[in-house]
Amino acid sequence: MAFSSRFKRSLIAGLVVVVPLLVTGFVLVWLAQLIEGLLAPVLAWALARSVPGLGFLSALAVVVVVGVVATTVVGGRILAFGESLLTRIPIFKDIYVPVKQLIAAFSPQNKSGFKKVVLAPHPKNGYLSLGFLTREFELRDATGQSVPWAAVYIPTNHGDVYCFLQKDLAYPELTVEEGVRIVLTGGTAFPSSVRIKPD
Repeated sequence: MAFSSRFKRSLIAGLVVVVPLLVTGFVLVWLAQLIEGLLAPVLAWALARSVPGLGFLSALAVVVVVGVVATTVVGGRILAFGESLLTRIPIFKDIYVPVKQLIAAFSPQNKSGFKKVVLAPHPKNGYLSLGFLTREFELRDATGQSVPWAAVYIPTNHGDVYCFLQKDLAYPELTVEEGVRIVLTGGTAFPSSVRIKPD
């Protein structure tokens, strides 16, 4: 492999790993500064002194509390109602909804997210591609017999979704989190040996 190609591949793989970390860190720092700014008078009065790092801890506590509330029935309904109001704002909707869908897709608690890691024959060249099972369904053939199919998300520059016969898919013993790590590292996190789950 030429040096330029190897450098480009390493650069892209590094950006894929570093950029989400930077964005996450930026959001946490911004949220910590915002909460600390709002709570600073109250905290200064209650503690009678300034405590370094309290903003970050406060931001973390707020995120955890929101998560706890979201997992309750009543809290989930309240958050869903508030979200439905916010998603009516054009600019907010265009940013918030795709980001939430992407994060939810990688969440193991989300039943509509990625279910399994699969190895599928790429439609263009036949090589095995690492993908994520998103949905299993059935199609009826000309005789009326149901044929099991599966929708698979293949991580590419654009993100492709292909439908495969379920019998053509292989299921490696990898968790969704491990599959995501493999994609984000450009394949460098792929184990040296992977077992295929029996049908």
